[in-house]
Amino acid sequence: MKKSILTITVTLISISSLFADVRLPAIIGDNMALQQKTNACVWGWADPGEAISIKGSWQWSASNTTADDDGKWKINIKTPKAGGPHKLTIKGKNTIKLKNIIVGEVWLCSGQSNMAMPMEGFTEKQSIHGGSEDIKNATKKSIRLFTVKMATSETPQDDIKGSWVECTPETVKSFSAVGYYFGRKIHQETKNPVGLICSAWGGTMAQAWTRIDFIKYDDNLSPMIDLYNTKLQEWEKACTDAEKEQKTKPNRTFGIRPQDKSASIYNAMIAPITNMTICGTIWYQGESNANAAYLYRVLFPTMIKNWRCDFNNYQMPFYFVQLANYTTHKPGEEIKSYRGEPRDNAWAELREAQLMTCFMKNNGMAVAIDIGETNNIHPGNKKDVGERLALWALAKDYGQKSECSGPLYAGYRIEGNEIRVLFSHAENGLMSKEDTPKGFAIAGEDRKFVWADAKIDGSTVLVSSDQIESPVSVRYAWDIDPETCLYNKENLPASPFRTDNWNSITFGAK
Repeated sequence: MKKSILTITVTLISISSLFADVRLPAIIGDNMALQQKTNACVWGWADPGEAISIKGSWQWSASNTTADDDGKWKINIKTPKAGGPHKLTIKGKNTIKLKNIIVGEVWLCSGQSNMAMPMEGFTEKQSIHGGSEDIKNATKKSIRLFTVKMATSETPQDDIKGSWVECTPETVKSFSAVGYYFGRKIHQETKNPVGLICSAWGGTMAQAWTRIDFIKYDDNLSPMIDLYNTKLQEWEKACTDAEKEQKTKPNRTFGIRPQDKSASIYNAMIAPITNMTICGTIWYQGESNANAAYLYRVLFPTMIKNWRCDFNNYQMPFYFVQLANYTTHKPGEEIKSYRGEPRDNAWAELREAQLMTCFMKNNGMAVAIDIGETNNIHPGNKKDVGERLALWALAKDYGQKSECSGPLYAGYRIEGNEIRVLFSHAENGLMSKEDTPKGFAIAGEDRKFVWADAKIDGSTVLVSSDQIESPVSVRYAWDIDPETCLYNKENLPASPFRTDNWNSITFGAK
């Protein structure tokens, strides 16, 4: 008798497991934001073949589908113009009712620590300028926040950990400062609700944010996979040797951590949300790739193409931050960068790779060379960073007729013993915040740079030096923590640049 009862119980459990409830990913939930006036994707899991219907509390929002053989389902639901709050009902064998949903502009905020840096800062010394006051005033029901929990994976995952929250002084404290200031500016200017998804991790490299196929089948990028594996094997051998010798095992240092492996972060923190219908992406990263800055010319555009492909939006806006000025020095030590002779520098080359990527279609770059902090890799001025990113979105995606960029190098002409440098985004002219423009260097055929004299002539700059009779190249702000002075009349800083293409210190680095 007991055996029969046990058999019946097991059978009932087995049968009930066949009828799983409809389940949603973490990114689809209460308080969420949906992209307005589009066919927004909603997805999840159910029993294979299970009929799924969805309906929003707005007109023309009903839709239905059937779960596939793996139990996966996906529905595109027509969203209204910006507004809310709305409700969303998903029905299968069970019913899920989502509430307090806004419809507006959804943006992904990603990168490394300068994107991850929260409104409350990292430490007292690494705090957000004006952050305390802005946190107090952050009760904004029309801004929604979602922070993706940091994770890595060997294979693409289908879900993340996190939840949507309304923007309040309590919730915004731990949210990306750059992301918040960007979203706040978009909300202020458009009056549309804004949803912000922060998926960021400090000290990470772009290859970890890129799908493995895009790296493995690119002859320029594939050596990164071998390099990681080689370093990892060396570390594992060192651990084995230390164990045999009863010594302390070496730490798993930068370059061989799980989050350094190609695609490892993409698999866990981007792949699970690529069904999400978003307006675009903002990105702040590059410090960790500076030692291979030349390779970043290939890697960064490849990552952007990867994301546009996987988000199924080949025109997706992608706006990013050029590395801010920064250097380190010991207390009491003289800071040597532009105060010495002009020199090559890996961060300057990384900024150049970012500048080159800026000219891809639907890309934009916020220059931050004037708002970094010497001896602080996490500068506190995140408001200007976020709002400079927002200028691109407002001009390119929301129809504002306003300047979105500082001056960008556009070419040069040699005029006797001077070089005239041409700029885009300087139609109303240039200006210097110094009596005499600084930060310019010039070189002749010997490729030896000296500091130069510079004068603004409308929307161009004439550069010369009495030490260089026949100049061939000009550089501006070409260092890790350079002197800067050049702006357009809209008070946006010029990007560092060089007119030459001579191989430099990171050429060939992997």
